[in-house]
Amino acid sequence: MKKKKIIHIAQSAGGVEEYLYMLLKNFNSNDYENILIVSEDYKEQKDRFSPYVKDIYIVPMIRNINPKTDIGAILKIRKIIKKEKSDIVYLHSSKAGAVGRLALLFNFKVKILYNAHGWYFNAQISNKKKIFFAIIEKILAFKTDKIINISQSEYDSALKYKIASRKKMCVIENGIDFSKFKDSDKYRSATRKKLNINEEDIVIGAVGRLSEQKDPMTSIKAFKIVKEKYKNAKLLFVGSGELEDKVKEYAEINNLDKDIIITGWVDCVEKYIPAFDIAILPSKWEGFGLVIVEYMACDKPIVACNVGGIADIIKDKDNGYLIKCEDEIDLANKIGILIKNKKNSEKMIQKNKSYRKKFDIKNLIKKHIELINSL
Repeated sequence: MKKKKIIHIAQSAGGVEEYLYMLLKNFNSNDYENILIVSEDYKEQKDRFSPYVKDIYIVPMIRNINPKTDIGAILKIRKIIKKEKSDIVYLHSSKAGAVGRLALLFNFKVKILYNAHGWYFNAQISNKKKIFFAIIEKILAFKTDKIINISQSEYDSALKYKIASRKKMCVIENGIDFSKFKDSDKYRSATRKKLNINEEDIVIGAVGRLSEQKDPMTSIKAFKIVKEKYKNAKLLFVGSGELEDKVKEYAEINNLDKDIIITGWVDCVEKYIPAFDIAILPSKWEGFGLVIVEYMACDKPIVACNVGGIADIIKDKDNGYLIKCEDEIDLANKIGILIKNKKNSEKMIQKNKSYRKKFDIKNLIKKHIELINSL
């Protein structure tokens, strides 16, 4: 029997890249073969993805709206889809969702799946922009067979903005490959040694892009408050991004530069999270917050912002602490409680050991195969 082709299209890297990698690595159905169409952000990741896909195409795509680049991407994607004679096109994130569906405008044979990986109209943008992007999503939804939401809150948000009918949408919660973290404990000492962190130091860690969404400035401002009481505290950012220089400047002005570590981009977070004592995610918006499940997998107490899909994973004072957005005092206070109260931290960690099973990658794969087979 001839295998059915699924073309995955993605523009943004970061969390979407990790999601795609885990999905493709664990998607073992013999009935399908996968093909990737990605932006130039993935150029250095081709070797990482190549064992799990038949082909990889690099197409110039950028996040911002640019008519010349966008039209070029639409035409190239249209040509690839025609060449590959795909059965299903799976679009990942809003930009790929837009150019992909426009490329398929007059193609009525291909089934289209769309996963926004976090609706952009939930970002901290003006109401005019929220309405604009919601209207765009609503129009493009007509050219979509199924819309996948990564959390219940994302699904509820899509209904609120009337993006599509309940029948056209579903929820497939994010998941991680827990086997990747089975030996994570052995990396604690090695990573601390590599980063010149002493064993007695208290490491507050954050994984993610140093961007407006992840709000590293609130992290560093909270750290300044924590540092006044706990002289052996360190702040570890696992990632990089456009706000890196601003973070470094703040650290230098406030004499924190010796206590702040920025690793740059890594593709092995399972080696870095074990070095944390406390894990934080003070995002301004999140569709899901996949890294929280990775924190859980490494048995770390968690403080995160009460936004989007995060509230679907963390129940305040039960398996972690939820804080208000952009509130460095609240963040510093919750970090201080976890440093001071080890029994409370351990209680939250134990809660997460049973709770995290819900987010196993096996559940995500099973639901995807069921959905694809139903098309």
